[in-house]
Amino acid sequence: MIITKRAWTVYIAIILAPTAIYDLKNGYAQNGYTHENETNQTEVKSNKYVEYLQNTRNLLNQSLAEYKNANFTGAEELAITAYLDNFEYVEHQIEKNGSHSLVEDIEHMMREKLRDMIKEKASQTDVYLHINATDAKLVEAINLVNGTK
Repeated sequence: MIITKRAWTVYIAIILAPTAIYDLKNGYAQNGYTHENETNQTEVKSNKYVEYLQNTRNLLNQSLAEYKNANFTGAEELAITAYLDNFEYVEHQIEKNGSHSLVEDIEHMMREKLRDMIKEKASQTDVYLHINATDAKLVEAINLVNGTK
């Protein structure tokens, strides 16, 4: 079988195209690393922190739903997951962006106050108001992490 020059060109293009597309998508130049990739990495980190904060918000809302259904154990587990498996991963970034007091506020609201309210079976209204206040602080944290505040 004889392979023409054009066939080789097509064959090589097929092999190299996925790599070239990946490099373009991820900000690599032909000569190596570019500043564009560094920016992408910062955005990915920022998005990761925002994702943790959004997960925290979602879990708190799910906790409220469980609380309204009188599933106090489920509500507490979701509140714990919101804090330990999500918010804790963002605390250092919020502090790094200049708000140690915001971290302390949210920590207290989630780790101590909300869990105590659930254990003591506080009124649904009180839990709702507390979760809304916590959510407002989490939105503030999202803005801080995004640099929009």
